[in-house]
Amino acid sequence: MKSGRLPRAAAICIAIAVLAGCGHQGKSADHGHAPAAERQITVYYSKAGSDSLVAMYYSAASDLAGSALAQYVASQLVAGPPDATTSLIVFPPDTRVRASQNGATVDVDLSGGITKHYAGGAGDEAGLFKSLTYTLTELPGVTAVQVSLNGQVEAALPGGHLELDEPLTRETFAQ
Repeated sequence: MKSGRLPRAAAICIAIAVLAGCGHQGKSADHGHAPAAERQITVYYSKAGSDSLVAMYYSAASDLAGSALAQYVASQLVAGPPDATTSLIVFPPDTRVRASQNGATVDVDLSGGITKHYAGGAGDEAGLFKSLTYTLTELPGVTAVQVSLNGQVEAALPGGHLELDEPLTRETFAQ
């Protein structure tokens, strides 16, 4: 083995590993732009104790569209921000999501612990669904989000307060 080859090979492996994980790289509003082969998507998280939303930017393949893009974006939101120490309202860690675009509406099916009992309070619950709605209505042509729990449209989360049996829009959360 020639001297100097191992460090270069290690550097290449590290670069590949970093690039392979580029899907979940939240960036605040004042950071750089996504590479040309990718597009930038906005994921909104609700700030705890307020009605404010915090925008984080992620990269997505430029060829994602429709249901594939909706699924990708919803998955990024449910996974939570990359910095776990932030004071943002996030979905419980065992939450699973399936999203598909149906015209101007994205159908979101949630499963996992969030569908058993929600004990986060009305403010946090509204924050979760506000972030979901604002994130998905940021997609081209999307104006509403229809939430279902374990494949069924329900009036609300078990233990929850927010009405989920009608599609959610940005106007749902207007002051």
